[in-house]
Amino acid sequence: MAKNTVLIAMLQLMQGYDIRANLDRALSMILSAADSGAKIAALPEMFSCPYEPAQIKKAAGLSNLALDELKNCAINNNICIVAGSMPFPGLGSKVYNRSVVIDSNGEEIFSHDKIHLFDCNPPGGPKVVESSFIIPGIRLGCFETAWGKCSVIICYDIRFTALTQLIADMGVKILFIPAAFSTSTGPAHWEMLVRMRAMELQGYVIGVQPAFNEGLSYIPYGHSVAAGPFGEIISQASGEESIKLVEIDLDECDKLKSRFPLLEHRRQDLYRTVWLNADRD
Repeated sequence: MAKNTVLIAMLQLMQGYDIRANLDRALSMILSAADSGAKIAALPEMFSCPYEPAQIKKAAGLSNLALDELKNCAINNNICIVAGSMPFPGLGSKVYNRSVVIDSNGEEIFSHDKIHLFDCNPPGGPKVVESSFIIPGIRLGCFETAWGKCSVIICYDIRFTALTQLIADMGVKILFIPAAFSTSTGPAHWEMLVRMRAMELQGYVIGVQPAFNEGLSYIPYGHSVAAGPFGEIISQASGEESIKLVEIDLDECDKLKSRFPLLEHRRQDLYRTVWLNADRD
């Protein structure tokens, strides 16, 4: 019997201050991934611009055009694209930090707006106040693929265990996390968080970051990483721009759950994690 496998490309793109060039780089990397046999290509958080408020607001006006080009790219290359995240216009001067998933027919099949906003001044910096320019999302959901259920959360969302518990209850096997951890939070927490979320999900977590670029005001950490159902690292990038291909076997999720029934062992007679928003996708 053939394995239930899929080849995923983690596209660790190096952002610059030229939005058009960033989009062209993303399209080129998707093409290379498709040529290598990938069926899903995953981009980083805010791949079209550096993670800086002025640049994010500037890029928001071009995101719908970028989305159209990504749809054409998906069709022409027969590949599903998890379009990291891009800024989409919201109310006033604020934007949504939104991930859109495009299937190989060029259809939008899912979107997620970043729920938790990073209003923090971590040790080593930099201070970021996302609530000053981002509108928080209010929905959580999943989408079907030929390989099983998938979902997306964005960056700071990874730190909130309840989201993973809710996603696990949906039967999700692959969780994509576009992110842009800094050079202070990245070394401290990034790999650990990806592995923990994979272990809790008993599925695959694909964490994709922008490449390290010290020419930016906000310097991303890089080190995109994929973790498997037991929390093991199955692929990891360094800081440089790269395309990392990772083949995952979805049957491994069910095999592990049969031997290590973590979800069944929750004491729901004592505690429960529930989603309160009736508008959940």
